[in-house]
Amino acid sequence: MLNIAWGFLLWMSATILFRLFGQIFLIPGQVFLMLTIFILAIPLITIATYPYYYLRNIPETERLKAAVQIALPGMLLDILSIIYFAKVFPNLTNDSLPLFASWLLWAYSLILLSGFTIKARSKDAI
Repeated sequence: MLNIAWGFLLWMSATILFRLFGQIFLIPGQVFLMLTIFILAIPLITIATYPYYYLRNIPETERLKAAVQIALPGMLLDILSIIYFAKVFPNLTNDSLPLFASWLLWAYSLILLSGFTIKARSKDAI
């Protein structure tokens, strides 16, 4: 239940950020700016997930389940924020919607990827 609450908190934070400041960094045609916000999502998602796993003592075997539970509330709520895009994000143009949607897919993908554990292969396994 705490994972779902954390996911809701992350969704709420991102939604407020885009509602208040989205017009600054979701500008159609600004390729460098778009690349920047996609790249910045990597450390932001890393900071939002790995310390959370560590502080909650979530074992590596349970991280994928936790990642799904973190991502799911936002994914479901963003269905509504996409449907009612103009009302939820009045500062963004309709041309920003594809950029916003692609950033959401990217961010949720990063959250889900954080649940996978990468194991180094030992020399004996080769």
